[in-house]
Amino acid sequence: MAWAVAAVGDLPFLREMIAIFAVGSALVYIAHRLKLVPIVGFLLTGVIIGPYALGLVRDIDLIESTAEVGVILLLFTIGVEFSLEKLFRIRRYIVLGGGLQVGVTVGLVALLLAGLGIDWRHGIYTGYLVALSSTAIVLKLLHERARIDTPTGQISLGILIFQDLSIVIMVLTIPILGSGGGSPGAIALALLEGILIIALVVEGARRIVPPVLDRVAHLRSPELFLLVVVVICFGIAWLASLAGVSLALGAFLAGLAVSGSRFREHAVGEILPLRTVFNAVFFVSVGMLLDLRVVAQEPLLLLSAVAGVFLIKSVLTAASVRALRYPSWTAAAVGLALAQIGEFSLVLHDTGREYGLSPAGLGETGEQVFLAVAVLLMIATPFLTQVQPSGRRLRGRGGAPAPPTGGEARPDAAASRLRDHIIIGGFGLTGRYLERLCRTFELPYCIVDLNPVSALEAEAHGVPFLYGDLARPELLDQAGVREARLLVVAINDADASSRIVQRARLANPSLPIIARVRYVVEASGAQDMGADAVVAEELETALVIVQQVARQCGIPEEEARRQAERLRALGDDLAV
Repeated sequence: MAWAVAAVGDLPFLREMIAIFAVGSALVYIAHRLKLVPIVGFLLTGVIIGPYALGLVRDIDLIESTAEVGVILLLFTIGVEFSLEKLFRIRRYIVLGGGLQVGVTVGLVALLLAGLGIDWRHGIYTGYLVALSSTAIVLKLLHERARIDTPTGQISLGILIFQDLSIVIMVLTIPILGSGGGSPGAIALALLEGILIIALVVEGARRIVPPVLDRVAHLRSPELFLLVVVVICFGIAWLASLAGVSLALGAFLAGLAVSGSRFREHAVGEILPLRTVFNAVFFVSVGMLLDLRVVAQEPLLLLSAVAGVFLIKSVLTAASVRALRYPSWTAAAVGLALAQIGEFSLVLHDTGREYGLSPAGLGETGEQVFLAVAVLLMIATPFLTQVQPSGRRLRGRGGAPAPPTGGEARPDAAASRLRDHIIIGGFGLTGRYLERLCRTFELPYCIVDLNPVSALEAEAHGVPFLYGDLARPELLDQAGVREARLLVVAINDADASSRIVQRARLANPSLPIIARVRYVVEASGAQDMGADAVVAEELETALVIVQQVARQCGIPEEEARRQAERLRALGDDLAV
């Protein structure tokens, strides 16, 4: 046992990880039972196990470093789903919406604090902290609720991207605001250098990454594909960070590079389990910042700060959206979604402290109140995004919806997903016959396969195709498993077929599922997982041969068919 004790001693973070995932699992389970998003459970986990409550976690620096990996992976997967063309489509939201929201928020906060006699440098610094929203929380909630392609989701994304870009300017100007000095010329030069490096990274990645992924995918090695995706994600994020850009924004740029590959869905599917684990650590780390003593000792100051930040963020963000000529209910929804303080505000907070800056110039008290406000508003965000402002109530005050100007198409109200369609897993002979049947009778359908050659063929013939492992929950979701009328699993791997059937059944308990297996003994696996019908190639081949032999021997057609049905009924009993 000595080696086991020594092993635990060599892994000082093991206790912290066990505490995070054990308590987190329990609270996420409770949140699920209460129909709350998992983020609430993870944030509360951080509050409970953090240094200001039970103190189960001691190495806060380690947890924060691990949490940053979660943010990087989240922004990478978001970038994969948004091509540069899509970002160009929402450029008005990024430049105008984001510019108005950040600029007006910083200016108003600075003016309000100046009116209270607080130094203008602390005022602008506080405006920086308040202006930023949580990219990680907001985008995760929008994805979970399938609202990323709605006007609310698109505008929120545009504003969040501008906020992330503005971090570069904020970080570079903090030395001027603080006691560390720094010339405007040096800041302008650093900013220009950063823009140049970002442009080079994006352009180089667009030319290099898709061919590399295509080459790796053709090797059909899941392990190699995952490793290459991880290298691309963290490698490009690091290169972008050399320009002073946040690692998270660099990861988003890496995702944009991968989005140009036809294997982007597979990339997301491979990295999603990693993202889930590290994201959990991120939200727990945020919850750990909440000092319950501040809540107890300064309740009025804390409540006033929470109310003030919430009103400023929600009202000014909504006003920025209204300036884009969107209806009041859309503006209100975006305002509520972005009303919290973001994770990058916590990074700016640490930077400002190095130069003698503090929130509202209140020193240690201001820092603790700021952290408490940030955590409380993050916890409140899942509840705020559940509020759906009523268009009927707001129409009288906000006017009828007006289309955005500038010649752009407004994003659709929902993603263009198939409904009442057939999902065909596998594009072998069976899948091709089914695809031909669907085209002949104009049945909506979608093909999903992990074979890159099949992907190229499908693309060449205009077949609706998703590349990736259909056993992945996120790929099932992209294929529209909840809206489908039928799932046909026609792949050669019996174990993979069983996994697909099981996960599809969990996602949509009422979905009819037909599975194909090669041998009779494999049929029970798919049936146990929830397949409504299982077709065994071995059995069907044997029955066709039986009928052919019967015809050759002069047995009447009807009797031959009856004999075949009797043998089919015996099924496994005849299998060796």
